[in-house]
Amino acid sequence: MRASAQAAARRRYWPRRLMAGLIGFLVLCILVTGGGYLYLRHQLGRIGRLDISGLADVDEVMNVLLVGSDSRDRLTGDLAEQAGKDEVSGKRSDTIMVLHVDPKATKAAILSIPRDLYVPIAGTSGPDRINAAFSRGGAQGLVQTVEAALNIPINHYVEVDFVGFREIVDAVGGVNIYVPTPVRDAFSELDLPQKGCVRLDGRQGLAFVRSRHFETFESGRWQVDPTGDLGRIQRQQDFMRRMMRKAVSSGLTNPVKLNRLVGIGVRQVTLDSGMSTSDIGRLARRFRSLDPETVDMITLPARPATRNGASVLLLEEDEAQRYIDRLNGKAPPDPGTISAQPADVRVRVLNGSGKDGVASEASVALQDAGFNIADRGDADTYDYNRTLIRHAPGQLPKAQLLQRFVQGTTVVEEDRNLRTVDVTLILGSTYRGITAGAPPSGPASTAAPVGAAPKGSAGTEAPAPTVPPC
Repeated sequence: MRASAQAAARRRYWPRRLMAGLIGFLVLCILVTGGGYLYLRHQLGRIGRLDISGLADVDEVMNVLLVGSDSRDRLTGDLAEQAGKDEVSGKRSDTIMVLHVDPKATKAAILSIPRDLYVPIAGTSGPDRINAAFSRGGAQGLVQTVEAALNIPINHYVEVDFVGFREIVDAVGGVNIYVPTPVRDAFSELDLPQKGCVRLDGRQGLAFVRSRHFETFESGRWQVDPTGDLGRIQRQQDFMRRMMRKAVSSGLTNPVKLNRLVGIGVRQVTLDSGMSTSDIGRLARRFRSLDPETVDMITLPARPATRNGASVLLLEEDEAQRYIDRLNGKAPPDPGTISAQPADVRVRVLNGSGKDGVASEASVALQDAGFNIADRGDADTYDYNRTLIRHAPGQLPKAQLLQRFVQGTTVVEEDRNLRTVDVTLILGSTYRGITAGAPPSGPASTAAPVGAAPKGSAGTEAPAPTVPPC
């Protein structure tokens, strides 16, 4: 590809602004806990404001609409040239999230709304992808669309452009992620040639979260990520959780780093005019004692479809309703009566048989069944006779749910070192596919004792893969 074509491709696929809203919001939380009330009042005076009518009054729970804008207005120098500032005007939102905080709950939640979700657009005569609401009606139109189409009340609004993303990642010293295979994306310039725990600086962090042509190295060749935009959301959520943990742990104890984070955040954040010091303080106090690992990352369940010749996502209304109920502050059923649903399960899919592309094929089938596919790649060996389902502590119900969808002999066991996902699915030679539609009731086979290892082809024990602390 010629240099000019490569530059055009980079501009066309410039970041999809996943982290913008959350990082800007997180900076404000750090500002409160670390800087104090007077400092906050001073900084709030420097933050841009938007007048948005119709925002719901804050009662106990709070829903904050977090929006990442692709505005290039504040870009200068090389970044402006790379992003095509002279060629692209206006702003769009391809990242839409709702941060939900309930003082009575032990967890916060961040709900990702897929940009291709096909819904009625407020102020227009018909439906479209939800990201069109922002480009047509701005913040006001997007708030009204989310409230009317999804029945999610919005209390406050936070918008950030992507200028400060690289600065924030570098300011906290980079972010560690786990990749089970080498990954790359020529368009976003992502290049991680080694699997395992990898530290991303601002440049590679930006490339990772904006990747729309994600490729993994499986069975000796590069495989295009088959899970599309929903898979990208899963990668974004993983990075988001890690970024939260790193920002909180490093920003609160280092005054120099704190001030740098605050400065970046103040430059990039726009708030609704009704967000008061007490509102931000309430959120900050909630996050001050909150373990980022306990923040629920949720994606609205949706299925692929075509409308007017375009690929879109249609809301799975029955599955989505329980998440919407949570954001509406409705008490969930007694925890002992809650059954795991596919949308609750984050799965890592690994090829343990060596069959070409089997992990990618299984990922697509599981995603079609409603599971959240975090990542995919090769297992530590291709000698797995039986398919192995390894679950994090306390996640046996999710493993058993997954087991009901997996055809062929399977073994379930606990992995106390498993992080960032609920379940790892290692596809062995007994794997026969994924059940379409509703799975059969009850687990497919008995869970193996904790620590049991699969047998290799020669009858020897294959090493049980574990994810190092990352």
